[in-house]
Amino acid sequence: MPARHSHLRAVRSALPLTALLLACRLATAAPPPFDADSISQRVPTLMREFRTPGVSIAIISSNKVSWTGTWGVQRAGQATPVDERTLFEACSMSKPLFAYAALKLVEEGLLNLDRPPVDYLERPYLEDQPAHRSITARMVLTHTSGFPNWRKGGWRKGGPLPVKFTPGSQYGYSGEAFLYLQRVVEHLLEQDLDAFMKERLLQRIEMRSSGYEFEENLRDRYAAGHDLKGRFKPERRFFKQGNAAYSLYTTPTEYARFLVEIMRDDRSETHSLSREMVTAMLTPGHKATGRHTGWRSLGWQIHETPRGQRVSHGGSNGTGFRCHCRFYPDRKEGIVIMTNSYGGEKLWKQLLNELDP
Repeated sequence: MPARHSHLRAVRSALPLTALLLACRLATAAPPPFDADSISQRVPTLMREFRTPGVSIAIISSNKVSWTGTWGVQRAGQATPVDERTLFEACSMSKPLFAYAALKLVEEGLLNLDRPPVDYLERPYLEDQPAHRSITARMVLTHTSGFPNWRKGGWRKGGPLPVKFTPGSQYGYSGEAFLYLQRVVEHLLEQDLDAFMKERLLQRIEMRSSGYEFEENLRDRYAAGHDLKGRFKPERRFFKQGNAAYSLYTTPTEYARFLVEIMRDDRSETHSLSREMVTAMLTPGHKATGRHTGWRSLGWQIHETPRGQRVSHGGSNGTGFRCHCRFYPDRKEGIVIMTNSYGGEKLWKQLLNELDP
């Protein structure tokens, strides 16, 4: 059985007695779905079933990181355990943080959601695709840009990047679109992705170990990726060029602090979005299609459920990582799950099907 390390944190309240009684009645009526005891009991079994060497989970209750649990090892065949400091690839969960930072630039007047980002560049992003001139930042963040997920051969090869449909006309998930907006933001700020994300957001919300590029001094803390049989993927490479679509390294605890930031009532910090912009960020925009369900907002996937609005995002990298997060803004509760294998997707789906169907 994989080694397990659980960390419980007491959450104290200074609320008046009447508020505490009301909170107790609400909790009795609709208990939080993310029960730590149930998670602790199920995860080891699911790890064996889906051949996942390492798992790390953080729970948010009353808008605080209230519990964390870690199981297994960073790399199959080696003894280093996953602990609360272990860094995972956040995969596509990298996108919402970038979206948050981009929306802050909108509030600062440096970016316009409905002005084509190409207008900020000194030359067209694509010389041979005039349709890309009508793509807006809003289209990028709602996945309606018209770009494919990735160009043939991958973005590093710099091959042709087609616009597959009229921008803004339909849903089409795209990492390329986020990379496009990233290049525009880097041009505007004269900083690379990793630098401006750390300066403007990550460091300010205590995501101090997180970043969009590999850091040599943290090498011993990075989990390794594994295939469907739980075998280490020796061809894995570290990300040394930041990509807003997938290259974030973080822990569930630190990522949970981002969700806490979104749900905070106090919006007065200089890095925080206004209440109006948070509302806009979490407002359903376009209906998702294909393997995605629900609605797309500015950086998130939205479902209306009996528990209220559920905001979520998943992630999968070919390097051997699968992850997921979800939160309920009105209830101020959520969960972040990170795994280091392809089988981790079945693990988190099964776990949440049981806890929060």
